[in-house]
Amino acid sequence: MVDAVIFDLDGVIVDSEPVWEEVRRAYVATHGGTWQPDSQRRLMGMSTGEWTRYLSDELGVARTAEQVATEVVDEMTRRYAERVPLIDDADEVVRRMAARWPLGLASSSPTRLIAATLAATGLADSVRTTLSTEETARGKPAPDVYLAVAERLGV
Repeated sequence: MVDAVIFDLDGVIVDSEPVWEEVRRAYVATHGGTWQPDSQRRLMGMSTGEWTRYLSDELGVARTAEQVATEVVDEMTRRYAERVPLIDDADEVVRRMAARWPLGLASSSPTRLIAATLAATGLADSVRTTLSTEETARGKPAPDVYLAVAERLGV
């Protein structure tokens, strides 16, 4: 029996990795850093705190982690306001499931980008609770964010 459904955002509802890579790669180049061949692979699943430190500390971006977070997320939010790269029919699947079960969303995306994405796709009313790994002790693949969303959903 299913009591609730918890979605991830990136790679499940939104094909975000190409946009993240484009935005972060350009940001690193603009701010004096050096993108590495394995950078995108290493960044996947990192929490905001983790990837901002990686850009600042390891890729040599001449900005603080806090500045990196604000500026990169600003650009992602701007891009999503223009067009969210939805995975085929993902929005319809979410709506159909929301009609049957309580839905949660557990994501490595920053909280304000989650909100902007749900608003831009019209899915905000379909999801009862959301949580970013920004707000958990550990990012993915640790289960912290999923467990916290399940608790919020009462399952």
